[in-house]
Amino acid sequence: MKVVLTEDQINVINSKLIYEEILDEMVFSLSLLFEDEEREPDMVWDFTQAKDQLEKASSWVKTKEDAIEFIKKVKDKVKELPDDIKRKIFQYTLYTVLGLVTTKQFYQLLNPSLKQVAKTEQQVFKPEEAPRIRQSSEDLINHLKYEEGSIYDKGEPVLRVYDLGDGAYTIGYGHAIFKGENEGYDFLPNYDNIKPGVTRITKANADTLLSDDIKVAEGIINQTLDEWEKEGIKPKLTQGMYNAMVSMAYNMGPKVREKKFMDAVKRGDFENARELILQTSSSLFDDFPGLQTRREKEAKMFV
Repeated sequence: MKVVLTEDQINVINSKLIYEEILDEMVFSLSLLFEDEEREPDMVWDFTQAKDQLEKASSWVKTKEDAIEFIKKVKDKVKELPDDIKRKIFQYTLYTVLGLVTTKQFYQLLNPSLKQVAKTEQQVFKPEEAPRIRQSSEDLINHLKYEEGSIYDKGEPVLRVYDLGDGAYTIGYGHAIFKGENEGYDFLPNYDNIKPGVTRITKANADTLLSDDIKVAEGIINQTLDEWEKEGIKPKLTQGMYNAMVSMAYNMGPKVREKKFMDAVKRGDFENARELILQTSSSLFDDFPGLQTRREKEAKMFV
């Protein structure tokens, strides 16, 4: 039977095959740097390269078991390094596996002497928490104005109600007006009182609708992130990742929670999440080619 591996699976295998070599290279570089006895032990050194090597070496780590194996291997590799260097290495190692193992579980894998190394003046180092992003940035606002506004005058709102034939009326920056719902705006009547092509709003009104609709989309994503937090899962999201998720929630509503890319985000598998964004709603691409272009922009935003 022929076994076909995906590109992601091949990358994971290759990464696991070479990760010990990367760790050896990192330890060797650090050993050379600190073998000079005249070097001040507290001298500040740029650990960027070592941090990058740790992240590269851990790219195959996807499960708790993988994380434990990786931590044990790092512990073994750095045992001959100076204590202050080991402390830094342990800190960065914890950063790379946080989410798969807890800080408590991490320390349980260290022997007493190494636990002491990880302490400075009675205070155990604490990993930097990933920023708790719960609000979109200006970049998303500009993106949505371009994607949801006029197809003829990009970035500008449509000020007259139009009917796409999907059961709702649309106006502004893609604001949908559904039958039976109370819009709650003085400047915008409810569905039954609207005349497509006649009923209109101002640009300021369109901005108000956009702001409120973004808050709804943020609420969808924030609710999901909060639920994950209760499970102890805190993906290290960038502002761009969050913006991309809100953009998709703006486009498809609560159904975004059911999409495969969200499962990948929850796992912290961001590279796979980015690829899955490109495939989301692909069944509609033939009928709505602009949707495929939008997904490409959202995937690019998700970095």
